[in-house]
Amino acid sequence: MYLDFTPEQKELRAEISASLEAVMTPERIAAVAGRMEGGDAVKECVQALGAAGLLGVGWPKEYGGRGFTALEQFIFFEEAQRVNAPIPLVTLNTVGPTLMVYGTDEQKKQFLPAILDGTVEFAIGYSEPGAGSDLASLRTAAVRDGDDYIINGAKMFTSGAAYADYVWLATRTDPAVKKHKGISIFIVPTSSPGFSWKPLHTMPGISTFYTFYDDVRVPARALVAGENEGWRLITTQLNFERAALGNMGALGPLFDKTLQWAQTTELDGGRVIDQQWVKLALARVEAQVAAYKIMNLRVNAAMTKGALGMGEASAVKVFGTELTQQVARELLEILDRNGTRKGEDAPLRGALESAYRIAVINTFGGGANELQRDIIAMAGLFMPRAPRDLRANQNGDAK
Repeated sequence: MYLDFTPEQKELRAEISASLEAVMTPERIAAVAGRMEGGDAVKECVQALGAAGLLGVGWPKEYGGRGFTALEQFIFFEEAQRVNAPIPLVTLNTVGPTLMVYGTDEQKKQFLPAILDGTVEFAIGYSEPGAGSDLASLRTAAVRDGDDYIINGAKMFTSGAAYADYVWLATRTDPAVKKHKGISIFIVPTSSPGFSWKPLHTMPGISTFYTFYDDVRVPARALVAGENEGWRLITTQLNFERAALGNMGALGPLFDKTLQWAQTTELDGGRVIDQQWVKLALARVEAQVAAYKIMNLRVNAAMTKGALGMGEASAVKVFGTELTQQVARELLEILDRNGTRKGEDAPLRGALESAYRIAVINTFGGGANELQRDIIAMAGLFMPRAPRDLRANQNGDAK
């Protein structure tokens, strides 16, 4: 069976591609080149994408989107990667959809249009120094005080906190019940008195952040869904995040650009692509990317039907982040020593070595891949839960 997009989807792809070309001017491309974090240039570019109506391709019309499905949103991500357009993936594809399901009417009215305009960005405040793989053990506390809540605690790996407008924050509101049942989600402005951050540098050259909450006061309307209802919001958001992290949007463009480089570059008296081992490597990568694309289409079809399971989301995340590392390594071998260079004059502008480093970090984003394998076994294959001491050893938590 041959799988392909419909004629209507191909027409939409051409429309999106043309719109992206118009938005991503040479000046904007240069301004965001090599920037893997936020900043004024990235924010201006995202807002331009929002103004062009590009961010909400797969959002329902009732929330300001174009009413297409997750498959069309996948097309948008593919095309955005081809022109190196910065996409607020966490905000657009995880927080936004979760707010659609669980947010109050006031929250939807306040945040969803702003997300599509590119004027609001979220960071995720889940992990803590003592609560990573075992997220339900989090200790950051929110205590009711009249019409407000007062929040105290600390988070780590709050990516984008220095540039975000809000933190989607997991807190403990009832310490007396089982740990999964006493968690609540708040939308916390990063402008709040008592909020602060400190950078945490990582291998890809991206800074993630420690964030601190010292008597941060938020109104009760900042609570999402209800008190002690946070765990289902976390699992919903993480499902979206894992599917997003597994998105293959970057792999196709990386392969295409490497293929073009090999076809047009001469080394040692001949074209790079004329070497037999290069042909074999490119064929192997193309087959892997094609298989992964089918996996992505399956996941996006499940999202369209509202039937994305935890096992599927975890599977595409594990496979995607690890395949990206493998593909990047193979393509870097083709570029040889040129592949590790950065800058405007480097092949692919250094995109391959950057993709490899980011993929390593992404194996931890949304939950470490070792933990995801346990979820795949339980939720996808209906196998028994791994013994606690084994899971601790897998995640490096054993004492």
